[in-house]
Parts: sequence; structure tokens; C-alpha cells
Amino acid sequence: MNRIILLFALTCLTSALTAKDDDTKYLAGAIPEIDGKVVFSQTYDLQGEDANSIYPRVYQWLERRMKQNANDSRIALFDRDKGNITAAGAEYIVFSNSALTLDRSLMNYFIIATVSTGKCELRLERIHYDYQSRRYPAEEWITDKVALNKKQTSIVRAYRKFRIKTIDFAEQLFAEAIKEIADDKIAVLAPAEHTATPAPEQPKEITASASAALQGYKQIEPDKIPGNIIKMLTDDWMLITAGTDAKFNMMTASWGGLGALYSRPVATCYINPQRYTYQLMEANSTYTLSFYTEAYRSALQYCGTNSGRDGDKVKGSGLTPLTTPSGSKAFAEAWLIIECRKLVGQSLSHDALFDDKVKSEWSGKQLHKMYIGEIINVWVK
Repeated sequence: MNRIILLFALTCLTSALTAKDDDTKYLAGAIPEIDGKVVFSQTYDLQGEDANSIYPRVYQWLERRMKQNANDSRIALFDRDKGNITAAGAEYIVFSNSALTLDRSLMNYFIIATVSTGKCELRLERIHYDYQSRRYPAEEWITDKVALNKKQTSIVRAYRKFRIKTIDFAEQLFAEAIKEIADDKIAVLAPAEHTATPAPEQPKEITASASAALQGYKQIEPDKIPGNIIKMLTDDWMLITAGTDAKFNMMTASWGGLGALYSRPVATCYINPQRYTYQLMEANSTYTLSFYTEAYRSALQYCGTNSGRDGDKVKGSGLTPLTTPSGSKAFAEAWLIIECRKLVGQSLSHDALFDDKVKSEWSGKQLHKMYIGEIINVWVK
């Protein structure tokens, strides 16, 4: 019995020492910061090459990497003349995966490449984690000040998996880059191949094979959206609908707008966290904004004064739900449906308000959360 106890104690001690040794590269200084922001960087010396030969390889690698990752990963901005490329990435980091459980987090980040003669600098920054329906910036989750104990000899358990996985991710990214960028066998893309495909000039009819629910609608490009958006919002209103067939809800809204962000067409809307729609918006990646004629004014008034928590809101409104090919919900009575994928979510704060009248009106009240969504589909009757 004593031998068993001794063996068990030695095993635990060995495991503890091994774990400590394994943590060495993840301790103090492993998370680089610039002006309080987490920024991993690496500079590659490519002597003998000019920027015109390096840039296409870097672009091709980033473009291919973003496409492989999906999850809305993309080349967000690029400037060939200045040698800059910005890629917005989103991919899962997996902490544990078994037959019964999957523990993972979606990690969002930006890779910024700066190319010059004989040199390429990569920066991995603006990292945040979408984990268990919450968002955590890297600065509040993995830095030495937050994630290490006071003596900086070990990682605090709550932050351990995020810190380790992020450091490993950066290390693998830079190792991959040095191979891809310096490998002469990689084909160099001509600049023209990076040009976006022009949008079609004519609307496309939605067929039954695409979605029977959308028969009678035409699909148009975002830059062909008709009407005055200010009037459509303030006078006519819209419905924000979030969720899927399993569970969805709609709410009437008169705040929002249309525009462009990261070279993408976007729509902006605002939801108060007290609204039932808020939790569905947070839980799903896509949603719709739909617009109606005056004939449906009473339906929109009902949706704006009744909560989906209290009963069958769809039945009470008299509207007919439909499902888009992407799985979002909207209503067949709408003359215009804009389907969006969440791109940015930001809670508003009283400190951010400039207008004294608005400050006074909203003093002591909970402010809305702003959602900026990439417009991925538009249908019009």
C-alpha cells in the first residue's frame, strides 16, 4: 500500500514538474504588447528581391489562408503601391475535443503585412475571442498582467488555454509564412487576378430551386437598393429578425443605416439588450432587415409593442415567416429584405455621447448595442 502511495506521489510530482517545464515559453514576455495592445510581429529578410516580386507572394498566401479558414475570413484592404495588405481572420482554436465534449473558441484577428524592398513585416493584432456567447479582447484575457500570477511563475488557470493556444497560433503562423513567402516554387499571381469580379448589372430572379419561399422576389446587388433609407427607417420603419427556424423573433426598429466598411457593403442597426431579440442576435451569425408598405403599419406597431417572451408574436402580427437559403428568417409581406452577416458589434456608452440632449434623455438608461452587418443578400419585390 505504501508503495502505491509513493508511486502515486512521484507520478503527480513528475507531472507537475513536466507541466511547469512545458509552460516556460508561455510565461513572462511571451505576449508582446505595443501601447497596451497585444501585437505579435515578425520581420523577414528577403535580400535580393524587390517589393514587386515579394508582394504577390504575400498576397497569394494570405488570400489562400483566408479562404481555407472560412468563418468570414478575407482580405479586407490592400494597397499595392504602398506595399500593404490587411487580412481579417476568424478561426476556431480547439482546447479539447472528445466524443462527449468540444471546447473551442472562435478567435478573430487581423494580419497586417508590409512589404518593401528585401523585407516583409507581418503583424498579428486586434485579437479577440468569441467564447460561450461572450467576446473577450486579448488585452483583457492573455497579457502578463492578467494571465500570470503575481510572481509570474505560472499561468492563471482561467486564462491558461487561451494564452497557450494564442502563442502557439502566432508561432505556427510565422513559421508558415517564412515557408510560403520565401518558397520560389509558389506561383506569383498577376495583379489583375486580385481584382474583384464586377457585380452583375441586371437583377437575378430567385428560382424555386434556390428557395421556394422567395418566389416573387428578385435578388439585387447591395448598391442597387432602392429608396431613401432615412425615410424608410424614420417614417416607414423596419423589422430586425434574428434566429432560425428553431427559434426566432422580430422587433420594429427605426434606427440604422447603409454604407460601406472594410470595402464591403454594410447595414447598421441598434438593439437594446433588454429586448428579446437581443439574445437571438447574439447567438446567431446572420439576420435580416425587412421593409414594408403602409398596408402593414399595424403589424409593425404590434411587433414594436409586444415581446416574443410573452406569446406567439408571429401569430399576433399576422405576418408570414419565410426562410432564406442561408437559414435566416424574414417575412413574405416585405417588399425589401436585406440579409446580413454580423461583422461588428459594439455596446454604446454614455461617455461616447456628444449630444447633451441625448445624454440627458438617456441618463440612467441602458444604451443600445450597435451591429454592423455585411450585406450578403438583398431581395426586392
